[in-house]
Amino acid sequence: MKLLIVSDTHGNLLALEEAVKREQDAEFVLHLGDGLYDLEAVRHTMRCPQAYPVRGNCDFDRTMPSERLCGFGGKLIFFTHGNGYEVKMTTGALLSTAKQRGADIALFGHTHLPYYAYTDGVYLFNPGALSMSQSGRCTYGTLMLEEGKEPVFTHHEL
Repeated sequence: MKLLIVSDTHGNLLALEEAVKREQDAEFVLHLGDGLYDLEAVRHTMRCPQAYPVRGNCDFDRTMPSERLCGFGGKLIFFTHGNGYEVKMTTGALLSTAKQRGADIALFGHTHLPYYAYTDGVYLFNPGALSMSQSGRCTYGTLMLEEGKEPVFTHHEL
């Protein structure tokens, strides 16, 4: 199973469309906030996998959850934008919450920087940003899940 993981699109529809085109074989897209309107616009103009979005600090649809806990490919994934966990300073609170909820993986955005770590039994992954990237390049992520195997995380540049 392949997941497309995006965050912080901030109006960059072209970058989001390109990521969806490049990862046509993804079964699901997880949008980690700050661009939920972008996701809806792309879903109306092109074929897009089933989406699981969360609200970011720049999203105003209060009916959208700010975090989710979902099972994919035999792994329990906790995902959030990250602003409520102060991820620009540390991943400690995010890691603690993921562990409390029994998650194998914690996904987050907000920092506009790609990140990957395996800490205390939990994979932490930030795909970076498809707009206003702190690294200077638009990035997104993919996650390959196969039951009984370790997850494979990849950062991609546009």
